[in-house]
Amino acid sequence: MKALQHRPLVVNPAPAWRQPAQTVWQVGVLIAAWWLADAAASALHLPFSGGVVGLGLLVALLLAGWVRPSAIELGANWLLANMLLFFIPLVVSVVQFTQLLKTQGLTLFLNIGLGFASVMLATAFTVEWVCRYERQLRLKKRLRQRAMRVVQ
Repeated sequence: MKALQHRPLVVNPAPAWRQPAQTVWQVGVLIAAWWLADAAASALHLPFSGGVVGLGLLVALLLAGWVRPSAIELGANWLLANMLLFFIPLVVSVVQFTQLLKTQGLTLFLNIGLGFASVMLATAFTVEWVCRYERQLRLKKRLRQRAMRVVQ
């Protein structure tokens, strides 16, 4: 009987251009989704921005399993890593409106602080809820798999 020879598994690495291309594609998809959600929010005269509509829709699609997290992960990570660049216009406006800051600065900063805290809390609770929901789904799936193994 011939001895089986084990060959090492050779995995072809992905081309170097693939990850940047996927990142650009995913950022484009996220921007397009935001643009469509913003257009829908405007057309429907909703009392909140298209970003909120898009976020809600994206969360629903992720939870339903219609969008895999890996389909937007690179683009979302890139946007988060470069988020500071999106706040540069805010810094420019602060420089232009120094008189307003002198008269209403405390009120403005208090409102900004409360808004920031609200967004962070809402995000934290949403992430926690989604993580718990995913854990429950995984647990139910494992329990079903164990039950099927016991029956067999």
